[in-house]
Amino acid sequence: MDMNLVRELIDVVSRSPIGELQIERDGFRVRIAKQASPPALPSGPLPQPAPAFGAPAASGASPTIATIPRHSIRAPLTGVFYRSAGEGEPPLVSAGDVVAEGQKIGVLEAMKTFNVVEADRAGRIVEVAFEDHAAVQSGDVLFVLEEAG
Repeated sequence: MDMNLVRELIDVVSRSPIGELQIERDGFRVRIAKQASPPALPSGPLPQPAPAFGAPAASGASPTIATIPRHSIRAPLTGVFYRSAGEGEPPLVSAGDVVAEGQKIGVLEAMKTFNVVEADRAGRIVEVAFEDHAAVQSGDVLFVLEEAG
């Protein structure tokens, strides 16, 4: 069986509205079923909150949550997302943790291969979008990061 064709089939089904597909041929059985995943977090700039009554002008004011640059770290592949480096170990990072560029922050299993998810910049983890052992699609937001100033 040509594994490249199987990968291509999985990719096509993952982008289609098909919920489940099962094929039996020449003694092989392939079943592809989508699992529900949390909605992806919105990308782009966050809306600015209205200033509080009597708040100082924007110039010289301390940064608010909406003015701190944020960055999404996305799944490079479709697979199973792990928050820890191994079974029974604590999560590599949690919301509130400060990370360095290149730091290991998750693991993604795709086709029985484990791929390290690294922080592509320094900052503080604001949100972890998926729980441990979650099925994710390529491009799904895994982490939201406040960039280091």
